[in-house]
Amino acid sequence: MNTGRFPWGHITALVLWLILFGAMYLFLDAKMQPQVATVTGLDMARGEVIIQRSRDGHYYVGGSINGRPLTFMVDTGASTVVVSADLAAKIGLARGVPTPFKTAGGMVLGEMMSDQTIEAGGIQLKGLRVGVVMQMDQRDYALLGQNFLRYIDVIQSGDQMVLKIKSASEIN
Repeated sequence: MNTGRFPWGHITALVLWLILFGAMYLFLDAKMQPQVATVTGLDMARGEVIIQRSRDGHYYVGGSINGRPLTFMVDTGASTVVVSADLAAKIGLARGVPTPFKTAGGMVLGEMMSDQTIEAGGIQLKGLRVGVVMQMDQRDYALLGQNFLRYIDVIQSGDQMVLKIKSASEIN
């Protein structure tokens, strides 16, 4: 039996549920996004940077390549500092020497650029190589690899990571 009335109660309930689910989605999406750690301690007299673990379990720190700002994810398993081709174009990196890269997913093509200046969390090193991987997943961050980290003591404790510049005697 149709009384000719529109079911406003049902529509209102549906709209409220959609708003609730939309808000929950936005909240959870924000929680799952990698959070760039704010450097909570910077003592350059001691050459030390303290960063907090991100919600995704990784450590992210702001920095730059040749003065072009970007975000790094500290990756102790990467041999070199690596960026995706998209990120390299975005920050204006020049073309490099064609180079194959061995990754967890196999061999991929890329380019290697020498004599780059890398800064992470206020620690700056010059004359390093940067790899640009063509088939790398599009990421808004670069990998901070061992060619940078070998000059740094990386100390992880709890939800903090300390990056501390090694002394000259420790590097050689």
